[in-house]
Amino acid sequence: MGNYGVIGDYIGTVASKRLSAVDIDPKASHQHEFGDRKAGIRSLLGSQDRKNIPTAVMYMDDDEAPLVADINTSWYDTRRNQPKRTPEWRLYYEDCDPIRQAKTGDLMCLGKLSDGHLLILIVDQGSSIEAQIKWLFDIHNESERSYDLHDVTSHDIDALGAEILEALGIIVQPKDDELLGVMIDKWGYSFPTNADFASLAQESLKDVDPAHDDPDDVVMAYYNQNFLLFKVFEKAVIQHEFEQAPFVSNGIIDVESFTTFYTKVRNRRMSRAGTSLELHIARILDVRHIPYKAQAHTENGKKPDFLFPSQEAYDDLTFPDTQLRMLASKTSLKDRFRQVADEAVRIQDKHLFTMTPGDVTDSKLKQMDELHIHLVMPQQVKGTYDDTIQSETMRFSDFIQEIEELAKKELLG
Repeated sequence: MGNYGVIGDYIGTVASKRLSAVDIDPKASHQHEFGDRKAGIRSLLGSQDRKNIPTAVMYMDDDEAPLVADINTSWYDTRRNQPKRTPEWRLYYEDCDPIRQAKTGDLMCLGKLSDGHLLILIVDQGSSIEAQIKWLFDIHNESERSYDLHDVTSHDIDALGAEILEALGIIVQPKDDELLGVMIDKWGYSFPTNADFASLAQESLKDVDPAHDDPDDVVMAYYNQNFLLFKVFEKAVIQHEFEQAPFVSNGIIDVESFTTFYTKVRNRRMSRAGTSLELHIARILDVRHIPYKAQAHTENGKKPDFLFPSQEAYDDLTFPDTQLRMLASKTSLKDRFRQVADEAVRIQDKHLFTMTPGDVTDSKLKQMDELHIHLVMPQQVKGTYDDTIQSETMRFSDFIQEIEELAKKELLG
């Protein structure tokens, strides 16, 4: 966990509230009004009037890319010259696209970044990203009347938290780079295959035994280590690639070279997470001698991530449907769970492994239930949800046990 430091390295106390109509009404001079019911709010912005605070504003939902704007805000007590009245603090902000996108009921978070900027984050009410932000900043109380404070300075950051922070534009740098030399010796400054990279991540964890340790703990350890090593190696590779072919010369950017460079980095990141997760699951299945077929072929050219016990069993119509299983693997859901519904027609009840905190909402759960899709999660992720969602979710270790029992039943005939 500590390999990424704590959230306080990047952002400290976070203030949150539900947006009210007054907060976002253009007729109200585009002002956010901080009630002084909790004096601690001033610990975020201080008790002195301030002008031209550099501020990053972001609006996020599940469907579109984040809307981002850099503006200046002003923070002051409108009653400073009225000593007989209680203070009334307001944060004035410039009009911008992210705030124009906001609506009543959306969650708003304010935090001070380590570089001195103020972050105003607004997330769509009821969205998956809202649930993830609430998990990251430990937000439980929600009010339209006042801001609640959340001290997250000492919270450890794991790979899941780092990925959410990076979605906010906050780049998390690992502190542990002891394996960088090993990776450069093995691969130079070129990325290996995802399989080779995942294998190094697994083998570098000497105290993790995938054959006997809890599968929930193993898959989380593998995922965290893979993310850590990727970040360390990527930084070195990017620096090397830039030095070999810099796209900035005499202060002028070669746009074509920069675009090519950026696209390469982005595509590499996009292909990493999902593939590495499948490889970590496969490693656990292999060492436990659980029969399966990865990327099997089923109806209409579909290719489920994992089919149990084999391609041959699925193709054999005399093999009982009740002894077949399939597992799809997705680091995050969004609406991609619908892709799983028709990946194996013979298997009515399908399983879907995911590991993003807060990614499952009540509405998504209902839709998946209608499609006979059952969620599978490591306990660390499952524990971030409320009791209703937890009751409808299977632990990864329980799924492994079920598959092992089916394999024994088949072996015994």
